[in-house]
Amino acid sequence: MHARSGSVQDVDEGRRLSVLDLVGLAAGGVVGSGWLLAAGQAHWAAGGDAVWAWVIGGAVMLLIAAVMVELGIAAPKTGGLIFLPLQAAGPLVATVVAAALWIVYAVNPASEAAAMVRGLAHWFPSLLRSGHAGAAVDVGLPLGMDRAYDLSLTGALCAVVLMIAVVGFNLLPARRLIRLNLFITVVKVLVPLLIVVCLTFAATDAAGSCAPGDAWYLSGQSGGADHLRGQAGHFSALYVVLGGGIIYAYIGFQAPLDFAGNIKRRGMGEAARLRWAVYGTLVGAVALYTALQYVFSQNCGSLAANMLQSPYAQFATAASMTWLAWLIRLNAVLSPMGSGIVFTHALTREVAALSRAHLTHRGLQTARRASFKFRGAEIDAYWMILIVNLVIGLSTLALVRGNWEQLVALNSVPIMVVYAMPGVVLVALPGTDATWLRKAVRWCLAYAAFVAIALVIHEAGWADVWRGMAGVGIGAALLLALPWLAVRDLPYIGRVLRHYDAREHLSRFTRRGDPAVRPLLLLVGYIGALVGCTGLRELFGDTAAAVTRTVCVLAAVVVFPLLVRAARRYMDQVRPTLPHQGEAPRPRVSAGT
Repeated sequence: MHARSGSVQDVDEGRRLSVLDLVGLAAGGVVGSGWLLAAGQAHWAAGGDAVWAWVIGGAVMLLIAAVMVELGIAAPKTGGLIFLPLQAAGPLVATVVAAALWIVYAVNPASEAAAMVRGLAHWFPSLLRSGHAGAAVDVGLPLGMDRAYDLSLTGALCAVVLMIAVVGFNLLPARRLIRLNLFITVVKVLVPLLIVVCLTFAATDAAGSCAPGDAWYLSGQSGGADHLRGQAGHFSALYVVLGGGIIYAYIGFQAPLDFAGNIKRRGMGEAARLRWAVYGTLVGAVALYTALQYVFSQNCGSLAANMLQSPYAQFATAASMTWLAWLIRLNAVLSPMGSGIVFTHALTREVAALSRAHLTHRGLQTARRASFKFRGAEIDAYWMILIVNLVIGLSTLALVRGNWEQLVALNSVPIMVVYAMPGVVLVALPGTDATWLRKAVRWCLAYAAFVAIALVIHEAGWADVWRGMAGVGIGAALLLALPWLAVRDLPYIGRVLRHYDAREHLSRFTRRGDPAVRPLLLLVGYIGALVGCTGLRELFGDTAAAVTRTVCVLAAVVVFPLLVRAARRYMDQVRPTLPHQGEAPRPRVSAGT
């Protein structure tokens, strides 16, 4: 009996994720299209200060990551980004977080597909709306950049095929997919490293010799050439962090946390593996992205006003490194695809957790719709979730006409909502074995991260914030309303929703003293205050920036302890079911589950 128990534990340990697997997930999610497309935007917006924008963005993400890693260690759970807010603050807050997370993870493959089409446009210009005219924007686009980067009909169809390919990769057995992702990650990290090494020593222009206005067609903004040149260099580094796509470039570090319940336990242990993977990836990404921005500033004098080719490929061509230019063009497709694969894989586990918690249709994660047999082997791929997420991604892609910048906004703003809650959960958790010093450190980290997130959202700009928050609001409303409508036999709608099986929580608002309502009201009111401050800044201009910025920071300072208190009150009335480090494994565990 003892030998059999040991054998089961050995098999379970062998299926769990190693440090290398976790680094592959984290780096695979982080290194996508952001580094390829955000450097030009950052240089146009902030000029020489763009380098500091990458440092600031990296510091913010490291702060957020520290909070999330501590939570992942205190309560390791696959699908924990949804499960833990549910246990700590109730189903209403968890629904808002789930809506934000679902948007980010489902839209990311769409944004990566749009980036891949841009990468292919070098060989097939007809994939973009601007067509062959994009090869010489100073001559061919006299009307400016109004939707010049939108996908043509052919480009949209190509993006659809690429998104289907990403889903297809996620039908592979989990262990094989993890290994494939690790290989792709090594390749796509090697190329930007070569860019830094080769082009740093090949640079011929003095630093700062390229004016921000020279990169006007890389701004990702609408308007004529003269208008965009006039705006160039007038934005703060903080604006660039979220509004310029830098936060988007760092999103993905949390992939190991999506699988925190499935990490190897022997040897260095779960906690050390999680820290090495997340911190190592983020520190490496900050160094790499900062170096790439420096390379951009040193070489941008050789830009050829060609929007069909990566700026880095243009730099390599100007430096007579044709081989490097070819690698960059290939990586412009491979790098976004790898990131899309990681996000799609992670989302299946998070949505499965959402389904198990009865916050969406329970049938999404049943055995019949989670696994399928292929050549005698049973593969846990959550194929029904993959189909639903593909539909959401395709719908979003069509809605914004394949515009990468708008898809980035739909990633960058909602993810801030997701990142805000782990700090509240970490501080509010009861019964942890941490010392008083560790608890004090966790409180400081969580508080600082919560305030930093508020500041980043404020600086993002009205256009990005209202779109992102509107998406979260619509998603949360649907998740709450669909179960409520399903239990009411309404004409026409009732027939459609008859088989929708999720727990109805909307009626909680009618129950006096329901502990789940107060955390939601605090969170929604807080988000409303941030959106309102951003709108007031847009309305009154930079003269109101200092006031609205102060209000956002004060709102974060006040709301954080109130959310913690509301979460503790909820857990006092509804006892949470929390995993603990080193918990005995369940009978069936698969890699990546």
